[in-house]
Amino acid sequence: MSKPVVVGVDGSAAALNAVDWAAAEAGRRRLPLRIVHVAVRWEYNVEAPAESEMEAPRPEAAGLQVLHIAEERARTFASLRVDCRLGIGPIPLTLLQEAEDAALLVLGPHGTGGFTRLLLGSVSRQAAEHAPCPVVIVPHDTDTRPRQAEIVVGVDGSAGSIDALGFALEEASLRAVGLRAIHAWAHPAYPPEMRPIRYDAAAVEREGTRLLSESLAGWRSKYPDIPVLEQVVEGAPADVLIEASGAAELLVVGARGRGGFPGLRVGSVSHAVLHRTRGPLVVVRRATDSNLHTTGGMRVTHES
Repeated sequence: MSKPVVVGVDGSAAALNAVDWAAAEAGRRRLPLRIVHVAVRWEYNVEAPAESEMEAPRPEAAGLQVLHIAEERARTFASLRVDCRLGIGPIPLTLLQEAEDAALLVLGPHGTGGFTRLLLGSVSRQAAEHAPCPVVIVPHDTDTRPRQAEIVVGVDGSAGSIDALGFALEEASLRAVGLRAIHAWAHPAYPPEMRPIRYDAAAVEREGTRLLSESLAGWRSKYPDIPVLEQVVEGAPADVLIEASGAAELLVVGARGRGGFPGLRVGSVSHAVLHRTRGPLVVVRRATDSNLHTTGGMRVTHES
């Protein structure tokens, strides 16, 4: 059975934007779409109406409505096989359980419980840090620039960024667009006006060009028809990638890059981009980083 594209919904506008993206992606990949809502039980001991007075027991009734709205939204994009699931329990843990057999996990940046000033909510952040599959964050599209027909990927020569390159090339192939591979660098200790006189920026740029070429070498034969633009950019990597995200169809980053501590699931650059991306973002984790066992229960409400 094909792995599904899984999207989490909570009734918020941000989640419906994620449903739009997930439905389109499932159509491109010819995969089923699984819409998941995790209901949270009311923790206070107060009397509730009898179950016979409602269509379904609380909080399931509201959850079923959330799923219905999301499913109707998804079906406006394509004819898909849609599986709607309602769960009861801890939201991050239950979503991670659903992601165990997923091709992608798609989420909005924050939902009904998020502070509007925070781009990334706790659920989305935990999913990006722990999910065993690539995680897509679909933010509110506040950038007014027209989006270019390209996929952007950050490359730093690490094993994680090589995996991100593979995912980005696959996406470019699915969308029939080009790829822009960016290697950004900045002097680690000094701002431009205080750099040592003998600091050779040209040599660093040549090294960055070599790094990009070597990173792409293993993928070019698999995707020979994808036009690739290689860019070496001076600037803080997170800032460069965030700026690029405002005009690209999709930004792809590895979960961890060079210099990250082995125990960190999301590196500093990826973490910064997660919180500030201006367009859809995919965080790709290496398979060896994804060994997470989850427990919890889901109930299939319907498939169609």
